[in-house]
Amino acid sequence: MLKIAHKIIFIYSAITLCAIGMVFAVLWYWMSDYADNLYYSFLEERAELIAQKNLERCSGNRVYDIYMEHRTDTVTKPVSSQIVLDADKAEATRKALLRFMSPTQIERLKSHGELKFKNGDNLGIAVYYPKPEGNFIVIVMLNRHLGEYLHRQMGYWIIGVTTLCLLIVILASRLYTQRHIDTLHEAYQREKQFVHHASHELNNPLTAIQGECEIALMKKRDAADYEESLHRIEQEALRMSQTIKQLLYLSMAMNESDGESRERIIWKDFLGQFTTNERICLHILPGCGNCYILANPYLLKMAVSNIVRNALKYSSDEVTITLGEKSVEIKDKGIGIPQSDIPYISQPFYRAANTRSFQGNGIGMSLAVKIFKLYGMVVKIESKERAGTAIILRLAHGKFANAADNEKNA
Repeated sequence: MLKIAHKIIFIYSAITLCAIGMVFAVLWYWMSDYADNLYYSFLEERAELIAQKNLERCSGNRVYDIYMEHRTDTVTKPVSSQIVLDADKAEATRKALLRFMSPTQIERLKSHGELKFKNGDNLGIAVYYPKPEGNFIVIVMLNRHLGEYLHRQMGYWIIGVTTLCLLIVILASRLYTQRHIDTLHEAYQREKQFVHHASHELNNPLTAIQGECEIALMKKRDAADYEESLHRIEQEALRMSQTIKQLLYLSMAMNESDGESRERIIWKDFLGQFTTNERICLHILPGCGNCYILANPYLLKMAVSNIVRNALKYSSDEVTITLGEKSVEIKDKGIGIPQSDIPYISQPFYRAANTRSFQGNGIGMSLAVKIFKLYGMVVKIESKERAGTAIILRLAHGKFANAADNEKNA
């Protein structure tokens, strides 16, 4: 289970890291592109100003081979270099341009009149100005200190936010997986215990039948001995058949959730079928004669029968069934259930400490609880040793529907 928990934590962390990485990669790309565009916009404006300034100086027929101006600002602000080249001196201009760009870029500058380029840590823009006073090229380059500063700050933020998110994801996934792994572990243990007990309960009668057959075949016996052996085999076969039937009903109760097999069952008529046993007394409280429930009649009968059968088995006195607006109570005056056993009495194959001398397999109560839960009912157990037990079947919310009320509303 720990390995599964670690795998879940690893998967959650990996997915989160990938998502964060993708988001920050997009932000990083967007910021870099935005910073470069910002720089180029500044360079274009700067180139235009330098060109205007050069034209003003050249208007007096003064010729400049190379004009250079440097401007230095603080660390977080751009550091720009501006160069004005006399384009009419082709060879000198080409040599100067090769310091900053490739021959292909030079040809592109001549054909397009403008070129954006990168030179080391600098971004640059070159603009060709054909004028009557003389052709010239303005180059403005800018050191990307601001961009590097922004990238560093972005990197710090990425590292910090990623670390924080990773810690949060690990903590949250650990809490989440721990809770669910514990639930899965408990369910796994219950299933494991269920299979163990089911195998044990089915193996016991099979072993008894096999042993009885071996004893009967060891030597010739008279008809009375064979009849007695067959009778014991029949009892064990009946016990195994009952266990299998209850296991099948238990499986049906766990899977019956679509409601297609449910019918309207009038409680008074339904509970009346159990009064064929003279020890069972049915009480219907006033106004409850038409109370009904929507349920699978076979499953509901199996659930109620299990509780009534237990009441008859563990008591030699009268068993009373009382129908009210919200509940059905089945009460006996038998051996009772120890208080320490009540919390576990609904678990499959669990039997109270004082029932060892009675035949049974511990499936009935578990089956009944699961069936009642399907129909929105909870089972409450009130018991005292050597005084009796009351099983109260109560709706979790509200009270039983009443057919008479439905007819009035109609």
